[in-house]
Amino acid sequence: MSRQASSTLVRWPKILLLGDSQTQYGFNEESSWVSKLASHFQRRCDVINRGFSGYNSRWLKEMIPKLIDEELAKECAAVTLFLGSNDANRKDINPQQHVPLEEYKSALMYMVHHLIKLGIRKECIILVAPPPVDEELWGKCKKLTGAELGLFNTNLVKYAGACCEVSSELNVACIDLFSEMMKHEDWKKYVNVDGLHLATEGGNLLAQLLLTKLDQTCSDCCTKFPEWNSVNKDDSAESFQNVH
Repeated sequence: MSRQASSTLVRWPKILLLGDSQTQYGFNEESSWVSKLASHFQRRCDVINRGFSGYNSRWLKEMIPKLIDEELAKECAAVTLFLGSNDANRKDINPQQHVPLEEYKSALMYMVHHLIKLGIRKECIILVAPPPVDEELWGKCKKLTGAELGLFNTNLVKYAGACCEVSSELNVACIDLFSEMMKHEDWKKYVNVDGLHLATEGGNLLAQLLLTKLDQTCSDCCTKFPEWNSVNKDDSAESFQNVH
């Protein structure tokens, strides 16, 4: 007779992704970089998407206590911060989203320190610098809404650099997505038809870069529950009793 399995709830480690629309849209079919992470870590880690379209580092700095507390931090195997695409808008054109460069850098530093204070180890924090924008395509999208183009690569490269500086100063990992994309002459293939967000190629690139780091950071996160062909068919509870 099969015994009853323990009713203790099994909890999975978490990979928490914080950011703007570049993160929010990471579950979309086109970009799908978040989906790729979730697929890669299935049964090992829960990937939590906390991306907020249109948001900037100033707002995320204020929100972060509402997004992660000590209890969630205990379960986090990794946390990513992916911001800057909105911050880099010119103030004279888009003051709603613009954040000055030094404030952007300061906000990133604050959020990293906050995560560390909650108990997240430095090696578990990954910054992602904003990618370049196809100014022609993004300008057309803005024009359709009656707005003026306020985002330019001459600004974005500075914000990407500031993100890398925070990484160096605080000794946390960083993916310089701007530079990684600009290595390629045909870099525009990495952004979708709106010119701003990641296309399939861009999502693949980011997922590959993140997985290189996450596979190391999350190396201790094992698959939960045995494979189906390893379950004791005569006493399934025995197969599950040591899962925690």
